[in-house]
Amino acid sequence: MKFFQPRTLHKRIMLAIALLQLLVVGLFSLYMLIQQVGNEITNRQVLGHKMIAITAPAVTHLIEFDPRGIDAYLGAMLGDRAITAITVKDSEGKLLFQQAKEVNPLHAVAGWFKAAEFKPTVTTELKSARGSLGLITLQLSNDVLNEKTHTLLNDVAYLFMLLLGVDLIAIQLLVKSVMAPLTPLAAMAREVSQGNWDKTMLAAADNASDEVRNLSDAFVESAKTMKRQIRELEETRGQLAENELKLRNLVNNMQEVLLEVDQSGHVTFLNPAWEELTGYATETTLHRPFTEFLAQPKHQSYFEAGRLEHIPLTDLQLEVRARDGKALWMQMSTSLQRDDSGAVTGLISTLEDVTETLHLQELQHQHEQDLYRLTITDPLTGVYNRRHFDDLLENLLHMNLHKNLPLALVIVDIDGFKFINDTYGHPVGDQVLRTVANTLRANEHQGGAVARIAGDEFAVLLQNVNAEEANRIGHMIHADLNRAIVPLTVGQLTIQTSIGIAVAPLHGKTPLDLVRAADVALYHAKQSGRNRVDTLSKERGEAIMDIFSQGFELRNAISAGMILPFMQPIVDLKTRKVFAYEVLTRMRRGDAFVPADDFIPIAEDLGLIRDMDMFVITQSLTLIPKNVHLFVNISLNSFYAPEFTQQLRDLLHSPIAKGRAITLEFTERQTTEMSAEFIQMFNEIRAGGCNVALDDFGVGYSTYSYLRQLRPEFVKIDGSFVLQLKENQEDVKIVEQIRELAHVIGAHTIAEHIEDEETIAMLIKMGVDFGQGYYFGKPVNVQDKHWLTADLV
Repeated sequence: MKFFQPRTLHKRIMLAIALLQLLVVGLFSLYMLIQQVGNEITNRQVLGHKMIAITAPAVTHLIEFDPRGIDAYLGAMLGDRAITAITVKDSEGKLLFQQAKEVNPLHAVAGWFKAAEFKPTVTTELKSARGSLGLITLQLSNDVLNEKTHTLLNDVAYLFMLLLGVDLIAIQLLVKSVMAPLTPLAAMAREVSQGNWDKTMLAAADNASDEVRNLSDAFVESAKTMKRQIRELEETRGQLAENELKLRNLVNNMQEVLLEVDQSGHVTFLNPAWEELTGYATETTLHRPFTEFLAQPKHQSYFEAGRLEHIPLTDLQLEVRARDGKALWMQMSTSLQRDDSGAVTGLISTLEDVTETLHLQELQHQHEQDLYRLTITDPLTGVYNRRHFDDLLENLLHMNLHKNLPLALVIVDIDGFKFINDTYGHPVGDQVLRTVANTLRANEHQGGAVARIAGDEFAVLLQNVNAEEANRIGHMIHADLNRAIVPLTVGQLTIQTSIGIAVAPLHGKTPLDLVRAADVALYHAKQSGRNRVDTLSKERGEAIMDIFSQGFELRNAISAGMILPFMQPIVDLKTRKVFAYEVLTRMRRGDAFVPADDFIPIAEDLGLIRDMDMFVITQSLTLIPKNVHLFVNISLNSFYAPEFTQQLRDLLHSPIAKGRAITLEFTERQTTEMSAEFIQMFNEIRAGGCNVALDDFGVGYSTYSYLRQLRPEFVKIDGSFVLQLKENQEDVKIVEQIRELAHVIGAHTIAEHIEDEETIAMLIKMGVDFGQGYYFGKPVNVQDKHWLTADLV
């Protein structure tokens, strides 16, 4: 059943206030009833206590002096309406008196509000001079309390009805006075609904409340605003019509095609640009499938029924077939149309002619490809250049190793290319390079690549080729290159090459290791006579790789100035005075210094000895005072290069060398042919004021031949003979023979590796002139300012 709701606001307000008043008056009446009932119960309790207080002394007296009078006395008390029962017991609990009347139940209202406080019985002790005589108990009657409660209920009900009636009358009058001003507002609303705006400008009544007056004013303002908005809406409608005309003109004058297609792929709208671009009339195109105008099946599939939602919304290029058969490329931007359920109902797109743009992009792409080709290829030969080769090697090596596949590197070096350039000219040299590149490209195998990595050096990468197959291909390439002919103005030129081969991961797993291994193989091919193919073997590879590793370190040390001169004194054995200082070469490695014996052989093998010798000599002459006699070590191998001889001559005639004592000390690490030019060069050095010392005498090559042809001023006895003079008599005889040979040619002797006084005594006895070794002083860095000592004792 629905709750009753009055239809008018007047009645609803009346009902709400009436219910509120009913609740307030009811609560007030209930409060009065609770207070009155509580007071009556409290009065009854007080009366009971007073009655027992009066009765107890009388009963005590009767028990002591007239027990028989108890019945008459207490029986008379039962006649009082306030008492329902009396009970008397002696001190032993024996019943002396007990009478009771019929008990009426307590009124329900009194029981609700004061049941916990109401005590119907009152008990007290009967005392005398002899002590306790017993207990007396009075039970109070409910009749008086029930009558009082009934009377209170009637009074409260009358009062409740009276108050409620008065409140309802007052409320009716109040609500009527409040609602009365709303009647004009209702009339105004009806006029507004009928469009009579002029009749809404009514002021509120003079006696209207502020709220009603504010409501009336707000309603009038709202009416004015609505009137203004309707007028503006009519103006907007006119502007929309004008804008629609402008938009129609804009669409008709667009350079792009505006296309609308329904869900089945049929054309439903086109602007005039369609006809201008394609030659098809708009009228004959409408309601036809758009697929009829597309050249490619892939593009047609987008516009099939039910497939519109799969079409790319942006960056879609369509090939449209024009009426004259010409292919037009159009850039399509699309917006899908959907109904309320989200289903695709069609699309609206713009089609922009990008045919010329795509053509320009294609030309630009071709130009970029040409530029890229120039950046990765060698312009002379057309093969890859060194930079691209490095990237290609790194990528292919990573890819092949990841797939557990081998990768072979073939390095081809043209033998005698400098001679070809110098003899026949650079145009012939360029033709040789092109011929080698073309031959290598014709022999590309297994997805390989060819690159020019240096002036006369090429590299070939062979994928998925093991060492045996790489060696076979390398020999095939070598044979093809040997058959290659370069025509000359008169005659022809054949090409010879040295080839080194390395295979990953057998010879290295990084680009640097693989290139280094191939360089080692190429180095060995050249050392073995040139014009041959060499594949790095494990044993030889490790040995030569070690040389190359140290060679890289040595090159870096020379370029970084990490090759330093150290000084060790040469002492007159008899006077113990410093005669001269030998310049010893050391290489800095971190905080340590590596002795010359550990890297000089590597420098000689790799052709670095000339640069190192010249660097150390220059440093020594620059840093050491001129009054110091210097023994400077030079490898005989350095003189293979004519430029070194000239550089040495220039250095010895320079201001830093003039006027100082210099002895050039030669070590025989390899056999050297003593030609007439060679001897003449030494004579020129002597003529310039330099002496010559032959180092490590007794352990080198052609010792006696060198002694006879060079005729040095000093002969240094190798330390291996000096160290065991005290224990080995054979070494004593060898030292004596060396001293005698030196005496024959007029040379002084210098003993190396002296470590004690006893050895010095033996050398003096044998006639040796000078000595050096740790006993006199260890080699000291020339940059240490305290190395120079005038006397040693």
